[in-house]
Order: sequence, then structure tokens, then C-alpha cells
Amino acid sequence: MTLRVKTRVIAEYPVYGSSSAAKMSVLHKAILRFGWKGWLACGLVVLLLSLAGGFLFWNNSSTPGEAPEAERVLAAQVEMPFQVLIPAYLPRGIDRERVEIDTSLTGPAGEPMIQLTYPIGRKYSLVIQEWLPLVDDSVPSTTATASLMRIVRCRCCEQSTELATEECILGDMEIAIGPLHIIVRFSAENLVTAQQWQTILDTLGPAANQQVFSSLSDVPLTYSVPPAVEIPISADGVQEIDLVITPGGYEPPHVSVLKGVPVKLIFRQLGYVGCGNELLLQWGKSQGTTVLLASESDKKVIEFTPNELGDFPYNCPHLIYRGVLTVRE
Repeated sequence: MTLRVKTRVIAEYPVYGSSSAAKMSVLHKAILRFGWKGWLACGLVVLLLSLAGGFLFWNNSSTPGEAPEAERVLAAQVEMPFQVLIPAYLPRGIDRERVEIDTSLTGPAGEPMIQLTYPIGRKYSLVIQEWLPLVDDSVPSTTATASLMRIVRCRCCEQSTELATEECILGDMEIAIGPLHIIVRFSAENLVTAQQWQTILDTLGPAANQQVFSSLSDVPLTYSVPPAVEIPISADGVQEIDLVITPGGYEPPHVSVLKGVPVKLIFRQLGYVGCGNELLLQWGKSQGTTVLLASESDKKVIEFTPNELGDFPYNCPHLIYRGVLTVRE
């Protein structure tokens, strides 16, 4: 006699252990207790909280605020014979809170110097050195704003006369604000744009009560320029501006004209100004022109009628020299 054994499939799916089964049972009971509407409401609450957190983070990261390094800088300033300056604008990614402050260094002639090193991630840094020279070698000025005059030199151009006519890499800049000398350098090239570079230099100011920015759009165009020179209307009904570029910058650096009244701008240079012989001028968001002086004796005339209110820039191609044209009612 042949014995036949019948077999059948006990289960087509894996059998869960007792603990897993218990967990599934608890989850099942929870779903039944709350229902799909309850779980949907919980999901919406979580989503709204996530969006609110993201909004607050973004809003705090772009809203002007106080400088977190100010207190430490002011404490170190006690050892210096000058007021230490910090940039009001630094792009996102440059860590103000972890700035390293060194007061043990000396300037070219042994003067007391302070060095601020701002980390950029783990690999790069922004270094700012400040000292008061024993002999002031800044460019003299006859203007009333001489004590606050900002004179910017691109050190890569100074080191080679051949580079002076080429595109500047903006890797190492020296700025004189009155008698105070400052060197600003990044540990690598192309970490910031030319506009970010110049805005860092333009917004250098006292650490006390310094409002700081991390977005270019938050920095007012007139942040670092003196009050505007109001241009009168001549007998011919024209507003005439005599704009001169010098090694120390534009004179005047800030002019104000009336909307709807013709403007005649005469552009000329005084001394060697590098890329400053080229002027990029705006008198509206989409209105402007560019002129180039062929020599130190050359001059260019620009005629236009401003029809848009606001503040508009004029500058050189590398943004080393900058000014502001204000159009008012």
C-alpha cells in the first residue's frame, strides 16, 4: 500500500514575531481610535509647523541685526590706539560668531595691529588687519570729508604694473579710512563676487551699535556715502554735474538731481585711476550708459533726463570706485 501525504501552504506571507504583532495591533487600535480625519489633522499641523520654522529661519538669516562679534571686538579695542572697524555686510556662510581676534601682531613699522579672522566653512577664511601707520601715506584731499575719505587700492595691481590694466582678481585689498589702514583678504579667489567684495569694504564701521546684513538687497545704496550735493538748475534749465575721478574716488561721491529736468554730466579724471577711467552710470533701473576716458586730459559729456525716482549707482567696472546719483521730486 502506498501512503500519500497531502501538503498545503500554511501561509503565503512571512509570519511576524509576537512583538511585531503587538506593535501592529497597537497601531491598528490607534488608527481606529483617531480615524483618518484625526491623522490628517495631525499631518497638517506638522506641515504648518515645518513651514513656520523654515520661514523664521530664512527671515532671521536675512533681516539686519546686531553684530554678534561686537562685544569681543570692543573688548580687544581697549588695547588699540584707534577705533576698530568691522564690516556691516558679510555674505551668508561667513561666520561672525566664531571670529578669531589677534592683538599680538604689528604693522609695517611696528605699530599695534589687530587681526580679525572670520571662518568660511572649514577650509577658507576672511582676514581683516587694521593698524594706524606712524607716517600717513594716504592720498591727500582738499574736500571737507577728507577725514572720512575711503581710499581703496587693489594690492594685486600694486604688485605688478602689468596687472594694472588687466582684470583684477580682487583677492587682496587695502583701504585707508582717514589715517587708519586696513587690509582685507580672502584665503582663496572667487569666494565672493565683486559687488560683495566692495560692499564689505564700503560698510566697514565701528563695532558699537553696528547693524549687520547678510543680503546685498538689505544694504542701502547710500549706506557709506556722505549727504548728497544738490545740483542747481542753470539759466538754461539744465542741471550740470562736474564729476571727477581721482585716486581717492569720485568727487562728488553723491549727487542729487530733480526728476524730469535735463542733466549734463561732464566726466574727467585727475591723476592715475586705473579702471576708474571707465564710468558706468545709471539714472534708472534700466537706463544708463558707459563712457571711457582715453587719457588724463580727456573728458566725456553725458546728457540725459532722469524720469525715475530713487538712488542709482555710478562706478568703475571693478566696483572699486562707487558713487550714488539720487533722483528726487
